[in-house]
Amino acid sequence: MRRGQLLSFDALLAIVIVIFMLGAVSATSDNLKAGITNLLGWYDRTSIPDTMLDVLLQSAGTPSNWDENISALVVPGLRASSGQYVDYNKAVTFFDLLKNNDSRVQSALLNLSLGHPFLLDFYLGKWSFEANFTWNPNAGGGIPPGVVQYDCNNATKIQASAYPVLINCSNLLVNYHISSFCSICTTGSVTLRTRPESEIDIIGGYYQCPNLYLAIGGTLSVYGGAARAVKVEEGSIYIKGGITLRGSANLHITAMYNLYVFSDGASSPILDFSGGANTTVDVGYGGGGNLYIKVGDTWYAVTGNPADKDNWYRWDNDHWIKAPEEISIKDVGAGKFVVYAGSIQVIDASGANIQFNIRGISPPPLEWQPVVPYCWQLGPSGPPLTVFSLEGNYIYPQQLNASQAWNRVAYLNGSFLVNPTNVSSVLKARANASWVSYSERNTVISMFQYNRTTTIVGNASGIILAGVLRYDIPDYAMLRVDVPAESGYVLLVAVDGGTLKAIGFWKTSPEDALNAEVWESSGGNVSVVATYRGSNTSVTIPWGVIFSGPAGFGRPVMLYLYSNGFTGPVTLTDEGDIGVLMTPMYEPLLVKLWVWDEP
Repeated sequence: MRRGQLLSFDALLAIVIVIFMLGAVSATSDNLKAGITNLLGWYDRTSIPDTMLDVLLQSAGTPSNWDENISALVVPGLRASSGQYVDYNKAVTFFDLLKNNDSRVQSALLNLSLGHPFLLDFYLGKWSFEANFTWNPNAGGGIPPGVVQYDCNNATKIQASAYPVLINCSNLLVNYHISSFCSICTTGSVTLRTRPESEIDIIGGYYQCPNLYLAIGGTLSVYGGAARAVKVEEGSIYIKGGITLRGSANLHITAMYNLYVFSDGASSPILDFSGGANTTVDVGYGGGGNLYIKVGDTWYAVTGNPADKDNWYRWDNDHWIKAPEEISIKDVGAGKFVVYAGSIQVIDASGANIQFNIRGISPPPLEWQPVVPYCWQLGPSGPPLTVFSLEGNYIYPQQLNASQAWNRVAYLNGSFLVNPTNVSSVLKARANASWVSYSERNTVISMFQYNRTTTIVGNASGIILAGVLRYDIPDYAMLRVDVPAESGYVLLVAVDGGTLKAIGFWKTSPEDALNAEVWESSGGNVSVVATYRGSNTSVTIPWGVIFSGPAGFGRPVMLYLYSNGFTGPVTLTDEGDIGVLMTPMYEPLLVKLWVWDEP
């Protein structure tokens, strides 16, 4: 080291090396810091969807039963209050609240997504049904099981029948005595002629044949000079056409309850007793009943002697009104008369000694409306509603495409989109983002769909009932279906464990009875299980025909609306409370979530 030299060469070299080392360490620290920052940013981005799904699917929310009291909702969570699965009702309520722009749910999702755009999809397993069926309201109504059929030639064999009788004959000539413990229905007119034993008598008193009636699918005509009788000792009489009496016969028409005259195709007068015979019309001797006559499209009720205008009522859509001003009566003397409704001659009793014994109900009951007998609905093409084949297929959530999401919500450009019909703008924004984070969950959702009353409007398909049947269905448990006063049908599909069934309800005119039929699919073939017939507005069928008893730990069951042909509302009512016999079923659920940055 020379004089005046501050540092030695070795010391100077050491300082230079230290400076280089400090620089290297400083640069490394900046790179490391940037790397750590990038790593933390990446973790933050990727953790957003994971955190959102964890909070939504693994939390019951605050309070845990918020779906039962929406006003108390603080934080939404979809997990069941007791169980490690998603609650179906909570999920439905969650999306309903989003559709209604509920600020609490929107704020919760924005906080979880840190304000970033996102797309949240829920996928449920999907049932796909295919029913090959025909609906023809102009076809016949089918013949219920247990009905014995006769034609024009063998109707003489009907003697004290213990089964419902169908006489398939366009014009039945009765020169003999027909008797039955059960109902008799003819597809055509009936003529009583010549012999004194010409009589149709429904005896009743047989426990297997309730709700008795005689239905004549045309005009009731009486000719000749002997006594004739048409009697229903425990029921009502339905005449599709009119009544015509000729000659000097004595005719007795006796109905324990009501006499309905539809006057279809009948010439005026509708009730023609002008032939000079002695006639007695005895209605309602079993506790009250009325004479109902359809004049054109208007129904009238007669609650006493038709010669008294005050005994006439007119049906006005949903109630009866007195109609003496619409009725004119021409008195021809000696107790004989002619009745007009407007310009239409309804009753001509000008040539007969006629006695009306109508033990009427005044005013007439609101539940009066006549049920069109089944044989009047017969046609060459069979029942109006027929199921030929039925197939069902279950698709797991993982097999569904994006268009088959059960429910969906997106947040984009400051707006929430719930189940949008077009998501192209959402997908475009996601594709243009600088980063996209994705997460999904395969979990389980509790599926329990039940309402004691369900109203169907329009032809939208969907699940009506779903769960696991744990207990036997009692015999008294019934499903009641109410339909509007119009022609139409409803077709349901039932999943009964591993068996598929179809349940059809139909009526071919406003006045027809509502029919029901249950079909079962087995080995590619469809067979009829049961047939039912109700009033003209409703029918009940046993739940035990739709669903079998539980086996082992229970039987998964589902009732699905497949097709609806009524324009007015159709109501399904559970009259057996089978909901208490069911518990939720557990279905696979796939949830997908994408979160990205603002473009």
